[in-house]
Amino acid sequence: MRLRTFTAPDMPAAMKLVREALGDDAIILSSESARGRKSVKVTAAVEEEPMTDGGRRQEKKIIPSSSIIRPPLAAEPLRFQLQETLRFHNLPELFIAKLLQKEVSGRSLRSALEHSLEAFYAFSPLAIRESKSKVRHVLMLVGPPGIGKTLTIAKMAASLALNHQEVTVITTDNKRAGGIEQLQAFTDILKLTLHVAAGRAELAKHLKASHGQVLIDTAGCNPYDAGEMKELQSCAVLPGIEPVLVLPAGGDSLEAIDMVEPFMAMPIKRLLVTRSDTARRFGGVLAAAAAHELAFCNVSDSSSIREKLQPVSGALLARLLLKHQQ
Repeated sequence: MRLRTFTAPDMPAAMKLVREALGDDAIILSSESARGRKSVKVTAAVEEEPMTDGGRRQEKKIIPSSSIIRPPLAAEPLRFQLQETLRFHNLPELFIAKLLQKEVSGRSLRSALEHSLEAFYAFSPLAIRESKSKVRHVLMLVGPPGIGKTLTIAKMAASLALNHQEVTVITTDNKRAGGIEQLQAFTDILKLTLHVAAGRAELAKHLKASHGQVLIDTAGCNPYDAGEMKELQSCAVLPGIEPVLVLPAGGDSLEAIDMVEPFMAMPIKRLLVTRSDTARRFGGVLAAAAAHELAFCNVSDSSSIREKLQPVSGALLARLLLKHQQ
């Protein structure tokens, strides 16, 4: 692959330089506005033709220009807008390049962003089963301290209870001051019994007696404390439990990647985002999901337990990324 960097007064001029130097097969890897100057810098690449046994480049097959389907010129400025949007959220350049490696499609920035997000990320909203179901469905929320797991459990329990669905609420957060009392206040309002499990054995006992929808709140876990992680993991791997990682919006991208790494020792497949209503940048959750191949499930966009969790889709994620830029 051959890479070149071009600087021009604007994006159309830069694209002209790219095509003249590298041809129509060039791929835009990155673009940015030059600081302090009214110009743009574009990095592009083109695949080299493979060598023959004789050490010479293979000749390209001649393809009639009429049969080549080229993206509209408007797609390149749109790609530039997408890159600038993702940079606003401090998403690492590697993930920006991967996210935009396919052809940009869409008539507007929002639709193009939506299509790109849907092509790159996985989405798997939580499915809360009906109380009539005899199959036990167990969700355990895990994550670092102070990220809104207890409030999220309360929201899920309220949604189920108000729809007359059977729900069992369990907490293992018996060490943090006020941890049980906070959730107890919510369950009392909903007329639900809060079950407290001091460890793996008690949690297994409560699970054996439960059926239908089971929600498990856990204490915030320091991902860099081996003892805390081992204790949490021993509970998360009990049969039938799906641990769901909770992460707040607004965090640093590289910090989020590092923080999530220890939790991946558990069978975690989905990421639930909290504090979306109080954040301007979403690079942390975007980077964590990309780095650890997690599917976005739901997002909490309010501190009120009456507000349901929203299922995440490309459209919702695009709206969140653009809400402070329009």
